Amino acid sequence: MSIAIKTEERIVQYSKSFNSLLNLMRQRQPQLMNYIDAVDQLDIAEGLKELLLTYTFKLELLENMSSNDLAEILGIDKYIASIIIHSVNIRPTEKNDDVIGI
Repeated sequence: MSIAIKTEERIVQYSKSFNSLLNLMRQRQPQLMNYIDAVDQLDIAEGLKELLLTYTFKLELLENMSSNDLAEILGIDKYIASIIIHSVNIRPTEKNDDVIGI
């Protein structure tokens, strides 16, 4: 799977494993560490985590978003979007785990 990561300078395309992607993002954007770790803790498939990391959704935003809206934004099935929303809503929360958002 190939994934594009937005950085301050440019969008970079990568084809790596999910763990390699996480490590790369941690190195390139250390200010996102809490966000990356929060997404990594979600109980969803790695491909869905990659999707969330690509779009850098603030997890608080996802808590209040409908699965229909998320499905439309990401271009995914509504059932898959509901799995993401459910995982976000049942995750343990910590302050400052969501440092960015759209």
